[in-house]
Amino acid sequence: MNNRNDRFILDFMPIGQDIKRGREAKNVTREQLSEITGYAPRHIQAIENEGQTPSVDLLFQLAEIFDVSLDRHTFKEGIPSKVPYGGV
Repeated sequence: MNNRNDRFILDFMPIGQDIKRGREAKNVTREQLSEITGYAPRHIQAIENEGQTPSVDLLFQLAEIFDVSLDRHTFKEGIPSKVPYGGV
């Protein structure tokens, strides 16, 4: 039985596109970003163009480097008003 709440599944394609726009706006190549993050340019390309899910660490690093707000992607419908103690 699958009890997942699909409301919280993220679509990484628009997040990757925001990261790409931020990277290009700062004139940073994938190769330069690879040197900064330690991830291969191909991995960065997959995040930007294919919606590949990055690690949480890399996601936060990229969002911080390129001033990408993750709020609009994570809270599309707003924060649930009542979350029972101990989780959802």
